[in-house]
Amino acid sequence: MFFKGSRVTLRSVAISDVGTILMWENDPELAQFSDAHDPYTEEQIVDFIVEQQQGLEACGQLRLMIDTADGQTIGAVDIFDYDGASAELGVLVYSKNHRCCGYATEAITAVIELCAQWGITTLWATIDSSNSASTKLFTRCGFKLFENNRYKYETNSISVNTLG
Repeated sequence: MFFKGSRVTLRSVAISDVGTILMWENDPELAQFSDAHDPYTEEQIVDFIVEQQQGLEACGQLRLMIDTADGQTIGAVDIFDYDGASAELGVLVYSKNHRCCGYATEAITAVIELCAQWGITTLWATIDSSNSASTKLFTRCGFKLFENNRYKYETNSISVNTLG
């Protein structure tokens, strides 16, 4: 577990998350929020989870599951394209019932603080210009438009709070 907030807990993926990740990656409605790809098999997801256990430096990507206070997994934050000083962020809350409730805001805020602790000084988010909800989410979390649909956050400009 990396972060426990008032509304969400962020944790690295485990083998028990295979079903949730398959649902996310292979669901046609959710696929619109991800890069286009052929559906992943359970074996490919298990291999992905094993790579995740090696950590961000080892594989350049980390998925943190977003759990509510009652233990329900409602989404994930991906930290990827890690190059030592910068990384790209992506966030997805699976159910429409859990969107616009503050879960993603708390998760991104926590990831920003975690990245600052890890020495990642620049975070990026690429947002489809037609996705006003994601644009609002990332700008609310301090990301600034860099160019076109690319947003930037400089973690060295924040004060890092103690995480609970």
